[in-house]
Amino acid sequence: MKLTLGREVKTGLFAVVMLVCLYLGVNYLKGKEIFSGDRFYSALFDQTNGLQTAAPVLLRGVKVGSVTDIYLDGDHPDKVVVKVGIKKNVDIPSDSHLVLFANGLMGDKAIELVLGSSGSYFERGTTIPAQIASGLFESASTNLEDLVAEAKSVMQSLEATSTSLGNLLDRNADALAGIVDNMESVTGQLSGAGIDAMIGDLESFTAMLRDNTDRFESIAGNLDRMSGSLAGADLRGTVDSLGATIANLNRVLAAVSDGDGTAARLIGDPALYDSLTVATGNLATLLKDLQSNPKRYVHFSLFGRKNR
Repeated sequence: MKLTLGREVKTGLFAVVMLVCLYLGVNYLKGKEIFSGDRFYSALFDQTNGLQTAAPVLLRGVKVGSVTDIYLDGDHPDKVVVKVGIKKNVDIPSDSHLVLFANGLMGDKAIELVLGSSGSYFERGTTIPAQIASGLFESASTNLEDLVAEAKSVMQSLEATSTSLGNLLDRNADALAGIVDNMESVTGQLSGAGIDAMIGDLESFTAMLRDNTDRFESIAGNLDRMSGSLAGADLRGTVDSLGATIANLNRVLAAVSDGDGTAARLIGDPALYDSLTVATGNLATLLKDLQSNPKRYVHFSLFGRKNR
């Protein structure tokens, strides 16, 4: 026989499931781990000053539990009761205690579990001695005062900056107005006919490139052939030959400079220069006299030579 559930039963089951999920979600947000099997303990503080449920319980900086509830108890009118859940694998010696302290720069509160060395241990549900870290609330108020002072300083700086900026704008109002006018004129020139002219020039340029494609290809071919010729030429041999020629020329110049050989003597001997100058003068005189009196030097006769 097939069991069928009515719409009312289905609605009721759905509502129960949602309530269970809501309960589990609320307890999870409060820091209670329903299925973890934590051991729950109590602690009494003079004040908590911002401690929230789900705040961590730390052991040497490692989270081993969390705060599950905070409330005032009629049995302890001058105390605040804090419920904590601690993992069941953490045994708490009977001389241990809890410390409320500030965790982080934002002033969040947490509880530190300080373990003792006793051989006996707290039973679940018992109250663990608790204390507040020294200077916790004083440091919090000091930090608040420091923050207020810094905020005032920042506000004063912002006010001074805004005043300086206002004065600067007032002094340069005419210049700013001129800049705005120039920008408007530039945008006016760029709009309409100006942009059309630029587009026309660009189209003309692209048309010129398109019309001269063959010429560009020819230039590119010539460059390619020239680069091929340069690559095939024996540039290395030419450079080596030029280097050898320069080396020989350097040796010749060095020999001339050191006075070795005829060229060096011709260049560096003043007496030889003077002798050559005198000889050249005499030769010029002789040639001139030969032109003037050729018979003095050359005799020609058909009938024999006559002694003079």
